[in-house]
Amino acid sequence: MELYIFLAVFGLYVLVSLLILPIQYRFLIALKAEEQKNRLKGKKQGEMYDAMNAGELSLHGNMQGNPLFFLANFFASILYRVKHRGKRK
Repeated sequence: MELYIFLAVFGLYVLVSLLILPIQYRFLIALKAEEQKNRLKGKKQGEMYDAMNAGELSLHGNMQGNPLFFLANFFASILYRVKHRGKRK
């Protein structure tokens, strides 16, 4: 019985992660584009985060640090690397 409950909760977590995946992927694309834009300006990654306002920092921290989004972040990262494999510097 406990195994079924565990599998149901885990399956629900995977399902939620797959539903969140498009949002996380778009967030990752926007973040990479912002990093590239700032890199062309000569800014480092830390300076980019220092220039963000409190709302953007809070959103970024929640999107990247929330345990609910871990699997979706992992899948989005893999998807990004597969789709942008030839575009790396």
